[in-house]
Amino acid sequence: MGDNILEMEVVTADGSEITVSESSNPDLYWAMRGAGQNFGIVTKFRYKIFDYPNGQDIFHATYHFTEDQLEILFEHLNSLINNGTLPRDVNAYVVLRSKPLISPRPVFVYHFYYLGSSEKASPYTQTILNLNPISISNATFPYKDVSHRSFQASIGDPTCAAGISTKTRFPVGLQTYNVSANRKIYDLFEDMITAHPALANSFVQFEAFPMQAVKAVDAASTAYAHRQDDILV
Repeated sequence: MGDNILEMEVVTADGSEITVSESSNPDLYWAMRGAGQNFGIVTKFRYKIFDYPNGQDIFHATYHFTEDQLEILFEHLNSLINNGTLPRDVNAYVVLRSKPLISPRPVFVYHFYYLGSSEKASPYTQTILNLNPISISNATFPYKDVSHRSFQASIGDPTCAAGISTKTRFPVGLQTYNVSANRKIYDLFEDMITAHPALANSFVQFEAFPMQAVKAVDAASTAYAHRQDDILV
């Protein structure tokens, strides 16, 4: 998101009000797009926005996989992500969580999104079906509803309500999934929620997004240091 900031009005630690942009205080413009939150208070900003594809639909499929399918699932995801070449129309993320109605042990919930119809998504979804998920559901909705339908993060959703506390997350950037490490993550997660039932609503999220636009930006133009990462855990 920092790549699309054009200009900021900033109050610095000494009380000065300055403009930060490519042509005004360019050192701060470089730093404030990726190096953290300790340079000043942003009181106003200009941001590059984009037209959304009006009339375009999103196809969303949800698959559940059990513990014994861990290895084939993440091998599939590594193949799909393919060293940072995940297709621009695809988003794939997996959530490890407890779902007692589906399995007594934690399961993997695989969310697959495609910008287009289910028919056009079928070359991808068929490879997922070949993994034999234990349950499948799908839906198609307008692109404009993606924030609400995907993350409950639109205006009026509980996530954006006043007074709702922010969930603490601790992300790690990766270039590929280490399948044996993910097996250890599963074991640790299961041990944790078994020993501490109050943590049963915790989850581990494995995210992959198309990174072509991120990597098209000159790495030296901002302080953001993770353009090589293709996965967020």
